[in-house]
Amino acid sequence: MFKLLLGRAGSGKTTAVLNRICQAEGARPQILLVPEQQSHEAERALCAAGGPQINLWAEVLSFSRLANRIFQKAGGLGEEELDSGGRLLLMYRAVRNTAAELKVYGRPSKRPAFLSSLLATADELKSCCVPPELLVQAGRASAGPEGDKLQDLGLILGEYQALTNQIALDPRDRLTRAADKLRACRWAEGKEVWLDGFTDFTPQQKELLRLMMSQAESLTVTLTCDHLEEDEGGAGIFSPARRTANSLLSLARKDGVSCEVEHLVSRNTGKAEPLLHLERALFAEAAAAPVPSQGAVELFQAASPRSEVEWTAAQILRLTREEGCRFREIGVAARNYSGYRDLVESVFERYGVPVFSSAMTDILEKPVLALVTAALDITAGGYRYDDVFRYLKTGLTDLSQEDADLLENYVLKWDIRGSRWTQSKEWTWHPKGYGLTWTEEDRALLERVDRARRQVSAPLESLRKNKDRTGKGQAVSLYSFLEEIGLPERLEERVEALIQRNSPALAEEYRQLWDILCGGLEQCARLLADSPMELEEFSLLFRLVLSQYDVGTIPVSLDRVAAGETTRQTGHRVKVLFLLGADDGSLPQVGAAPGLLSDDDRALLAGYGLELGQSQRELLYREMTTIYQVCAQPSEKLVVSWPSQGAGGEECRPSFLVGRLRLLFSDIKLIREEELNGAFRLEAPLPALEQAGRNQAARRALETLPGFSGQVAQLDRAAAWERGRLSRRTVDRLYGRRVAMSASRMDKYKSCHFSYFMRYGLAAEPRKPAGFTAPEYGTFVHYVLEQVLQDSMFSQMSIPGMEGDERKKRLRKLTKDAVERYVLEELGGLEGQSARFQYLFRRLLRSVQAVVDNVAEELLHSKFKPISFELGFGRGKKDDKELPLPPVELTSHGVTISVTGFVDRVDGWIDGEKLHLRVVDYKTGRKTFDLTEVWNGLGLQMLLYLFTLEEKGRELYGLPVEGDGVLYLPAREAVIRGSRWMSSEELRKKVDKELTRSGLVVNDPRVLDAMEDRGEGGYRFLPLKVSKSTGQITGEALASAEQLGKLGQHIRRVLEDICQELAGGNIAADPFWRGPEKNACRFCDYAAACHFEPGRGGDCKRWLPKVNAKEFWEQIEEET
Repeated sequence: MFKLLLGRAGSGKTTAVLNRICQAEGARPQILLVPEQQSHEAERALCAAGGPQINLWAEVLSFSRLANRIFQKAGGLGEEELDSGGRLLLMYRAVRNTAAELKVYGRPSKRPAFLSSLLATADELKSCCVPPELLVQAGRASAGPEGDKLQDLGLILGEYQALTNQIALDPRDRLTRAADKLRACRWAEGKEVWLDGFTDFTPQQKELLRLMMSQAESLTVTLTCDHLEEDEGGAGIFSPARRTANSLLSLARKDGVSCEVEHLVSRNTGKAEPLLHLERALFAEAAAAPVPSQGAVELFQAASPRSEVEWTAAQILRLTREEGCRFREIGVAARNYSGYRDLVESVFERYGVPVFSSAMTDILEKPVLALVTAALDITAGGYRYDDVFRYLKTGLTDLSQEDADLLENYVLKWDIRGSRWTQSKEWTWHPKGYGLTWTEEDRALLERVDRARRQVSAPLESLRKNKDRTGKGQAVSLYSFLEEIGLPERLEERVEALIQRNSPALAEEYRQLWDILCGGLEQCARLLADSPMELEEFSLLFRLVLSQYDVGTIPVSLDRVAAGETTRQTGHRVKVLFLLGADDGSLPQVGAAPGLLSDDDRALLAGYGLELGQSQRELLYREMTTIYQVCAQPSEKLVVSWPSQGAGGEECRPSFLVGRLRLLFSDIKLIREEELNGAFRLEAPLPALEQAGRNQAARRALETLPGFSGQVAQLDRAAAWERGRLSRRTVDRLYGRRVAMSASRMDKYKSCHFSYFMRYGLAAEPRKPAGFTAPEYGTFVHYVLEQVLQDSMFSQMSIPGMEGDERKKRLRKLTKDAVERYVLEELGGLEGQSARFQYLFRRLLRSVQAVVDNVAEELLHSKFKPISFELGFGRGKKDDKELPLPPVELTSHGVTISVTGFVDRVDGWIDGEKLHLRVVDYKTGRKTFDLTEVWNGLGLQMLLYLFTLEEKGRELYGLPVEGDGVLYLPAREAVIRGSRWMSSEELRKKVDKELTRSGLVVNDPRVLDAMEDRGEGGYRFLPLKVSKSTGQITGEALASAEQLGKLGQHIRRVLEDICQELAGGNIAADPFWRGPEKNACRFCDYAAACHFEPGRGGDCKRWLPKVNAKEFWEQIEEET
């Protein structure tokens, strides 16, 4: 007897089946056949309906378990079957064996990823009972590339079938083999078989059903449809079920099996009336009159997916508290649940909502397998940064976390990859970058990093250098590598720790992952055997093998919200359902069927009588049926939500379903997140406290609730904290009573107090790659200039016999020698650098030579000669020598600042018994001397050192010292705009203008003429103008000796201000601001930590209005 039990969604088909199974009371065995993903739910429902004793005569099976039952009786249960990884490996062998004969898939067949598509195609053809030889026949009968494609597929799948017959059976043939066994053993005889939860069946499944129809006492199939007759042109919501019903009836009648069709009519019990109206009218052909929703249907538009999930969690809590719902009576579904899973699990945990996600995860993201795939990628891909640290960050290697962090910093600094990881020589690059002085701490750090590098690379190199280049050899080598790094022992330790931390599910997951890994390696060794295989190919293939497996999980408690894909949730009955992500990009969601067959291929095969059932149209019909079933699931409430903006910031519009619902219900209201002001976040303690920090009304409400007053008080205390102040005790602990300052630190402090605190208080040093960026290029130019300018040619006005070309040749040689010394002493040679670095470095030589030529030209026309290079101020040593000058120190408000540093160059001119000095600072960028910055405490370095030299210089030079000025020297190549016909004189003038110095010089004509011989056109290098008519010298760079003295007093006041602000613990984010292109925030390394908010605490932009020379000196005069 074959029976059809038809009814719309919610009509009681499942309940009727369960009741009839229970009523049998053991008269004959009862079999309930359900889809695989619904088996657990069906077992629970059956036990709930019939009690524990029901298991004595009734059993819930899936098609796979049904095949096992048949094999138990007829034999065949012990036959070896391939697992998912084994199927892929055997398909790989089939492709290799047929590669020479392929016409269309010759090239794609060499890519391991092609195998997944092949397997999907094989699965479809097997489920539709289409053997490979029929594909070949159809291909030969068809002309052109379509026929060649079918022939290729037939050849590959035929070879695959032959291999499975020789080695192990394909599990996708299990139902076909079960049908063959069933004919002989008559396993279904005397049983009542029930099928529930299906919409359609594959030809494989239909053949089993046909045989059971003849053997079983009865076979009953439930289908969701209203009637058998097709009256919607095959495009209705019930059309797929009608086609299935008529197909099954045809099979039964063909074999002479009696048939019976029963229609169930909804009894309208236990379901809200608006939801019954929804089920009837959602896809009805005729438009239904709208009815009141009575709160049974709700719509919610969120700002983002995260707030959508937060609102859902809050609503679930409200349902459990106020309406008596249990968590297990609530469902959450999304068509694209993989995009919501992480959000659901993290947000629900914060809200205290237990949830079980019924979804597949990316197994390769699990730490155990991530370690393996990363190790293979490292060895096959040349030690790329991402691969190496994906490997180390699994936490499963034998390298400590601290060593891994230090190693990562060094690798990022020097962009280390490829053979530099495996070189036999020790790493020699400075841990902090180019051109820095080595300390004992630096050498110890380098030694530790190099030791860590060898510890990491040694086992990886064993894996890379494996000589057995076969599939089996690569698998054995990989397992040996895992043993060498101690992975089995480390996994056992982690499992034990997880069990002790009461995380048995995670511990079990680790065990499963190890079993999967070992199983995959065993399959590779057995099935690939002696097939030649390079490591790169094995790496790609083994990653694909591992991706075929999944880790099984079960709910750790029964009272949990069930969440998952809409396609997996249709059989789960709930009181309330939340349908997330109902935007028009997700509902409906129809893509191409998996595999290599297009709709055109299916049509071609259908012409030869080979019917496949996964066309675009069929998939769309199934999608609409799924939407109908999901909407019919809840008995009390349906909540449909969507974000107005997707996770990537893209705009999302509501799906067609939202429009349908608004037509069906007269009073349905759209709830918008912006109208709620975050009130839903008050449903759980942690989100409520966060909301209370932003909203005073929420804070007052929480304060009145029991158990929250203490937490609100803590919130108030935290809200009263200001970033802009540290306690004096904290200041002393961070900086000490004597604060070391350099010129750059002073600039950092006056630029932004918070940035200074991050860099020098917390010592939060940003990661920056070593390279010839501005600082390194500056160090290089400084070095070359220092070496060149110490030559004797710059210690006198001229050298007899050295003019013009001879002088140029000597400069070229001096520059070349200095560069070579720098490369050897500071870079350790160029051999260890990348080809790109070597190329870029050689390009710098032209720029450096241009700088040397310009500086030499100036000095050869000046009485001021270099007398000191890199002149140090402070306590300590440089190159094992004591620094020649003491630090600049000032004490105020209990804090002493000690300013140390180096002057790039000091030039001197002896006039009588007095030494005139000027301080020169090389600037490789475009920074110029700026009076606005000087007034605001920035760029004081050269002035501070000039005034110190005036005070302390006699001890150093043996003569009374007079400070005559400070100059910024552009140490860069001039970039000139002009035509190719420009004369050499015009070009020189443009270059001079581009490279004019900036700074302050004393307004004394004798001194100025000593600094530079005045030509007919005036000064070439000094930032001054000379009147042709009067000879008067003018320019903002001029300052009288008296003005320079008062400027020294201003700088002292700036130092006192710094002492006072340090003592007061000022760490406000108060960046200086001179516009969008010139401010302290533009290139700040600490923007991510700052979260600058003007008006919060001391956060503000300190605008620095431009000050010209006249205003500057007036303000200096007023100040003193």
